[in-house]
Amino acid sequence: MHVVKTVWICLLGLALATPAFANEGHQLLLSQTKDERATTLAGILQTSGKTCAEVSRSFLQGTDEDQAAYWNAECSGGETYVIQIPASSQTRVLECKIMAMIGVKCFTRFEN
Repeated sequence: MHVVKTVWICLLGLALATPAFANEGHQLLLSQTKDERATTLAGILQTSGKTCAEVSRSFLQGTDEDQAAYWNAECSGGETYVIQIPASSQTRVLECKIMAMIGVKCFTRFEN
């Protein structure tokens, strides 16, 4: 658990200290192995108050015009989330079922 909190704090620090033109938090996730990324995403979810002991699947949905990255995570209990990692502000977490209500499907790439 200590490792997860440390990774999350590092990710948050990178995101908050990054100039608006780069998204180092997203770059960190891209550079990680599948298992490392699962641990990092589980830490983000746990820090945001979500119950997620382990991320069993992750998916990069895409980025927006402001360079925010959207990662999807499925937890071992079946819960699914979208994690928005902006370049210069706080990370946000929403349940995929909420995204579906506005017509956005998780685990599907954004169309450009």
